[in-house]
Amino acid sequence: MQYTAYRLGEYKIIKDEHGDLWWETHIGLGSSKSGKCFINGDILFIKPSDSMGPGFLKGEFLDHLDKLPKWEKTKYYCASYKIRESKSGSRKPLFEGLDSRLQDEAILKDGSTQRETAETEDKLVKADTTDHISHKLGRYEIIEKNMGQLFWKSHSGLGTLKAGRCHIKGSILFLEPGKTELSSPQKREFIQQLICLPDWRRTKYFCTNYAIYYSKTGAICRRLGDEKDLNGTGTKNAVANHKTHGGGINIKPIIVNKGDTKEKLKALFSFCKTWVMLILKSLFGCFQIVYKVSRAIIDKWTRFRD
Repeated sequence: MQYTAYRLGEYKIIKDEHGDLWWETHIGLGSSKSGKCFINGDILFIKPSDSMGPGFLKGEFLDHLDKLPKWEKTKYYCASYKIRESKSGSRKPLFEGLDSRLQDEAILKDGSTQRETAETEDKLVKADTTDHISHKLGRYEIIEKNMGQLFWKSHSGLGTLKAGRCHIKGSILFLEPGKTELSSPQKREFIQQLICLPDWRRTKYFCTNYAIYYSKTGAICRRLGDEKDLNGTGTKNAVANHKTHGGGINIKPIIVNKGDTKEKLKALFSFCKTWVMLILKSLFGCFQIVYKVSRAIIDKWTRFRD
């Protein structure tokens, strides 16, 4: 069987004559492990190892890799991920078990069509909306802004919610790690509002846990939405107003007005008021218990003396 081999960090990527992709890397003393890969969008996904066997010593393996051409067929690669179906919202990640090959083929076929649909819908969102459109994706609310940006939010209890950015790559919606914010609606109210939203249909899959790297340098990709890469010397190309991964997230409309500040202050006041009332009720309950216990002790002591 004919195949072509490439170098990707400390991985050897192998493509056979049928287009199937495999990976191999060095472990331990003269041992190796290998598994399958698949491409979706411009990301190479490295599946968990499914076999182990004898191999080169580490130095020999790295020398062998240096003779191979670099992997340049995708901008990114991902070796740690949990991909789920958007429609079912299943908590069980895809690409695990006996059906993984069929699932790989399905996601590959949907990739180009899904990107074209996403680009078309992005244009429609920019042209036809003045604020935002919300969708339901499991326990997440997905928000499309009028400039095409995507955000998510989900209630995390105790008067708070988590919010962050989203990005579409291929047929997968990636949810970046979010940060906690104060929330005026309670969890029950948030869920009731979420149920009334239309389902998210722009991508067949979504991913909430992942680690993505640049294929060119092996550096970690902090945000998929930034068209930023690392050059061969390891220096970053500057991007205006860039912030660190998960930082500076704001699900409010992009055009900030005085109403936003008032709403934030109102939510903060409501949150503080709720906690103050809970504390006062707890203290009052403690005083009542102490009073009743003290009175019972005094009554018993009085009877004892009589």
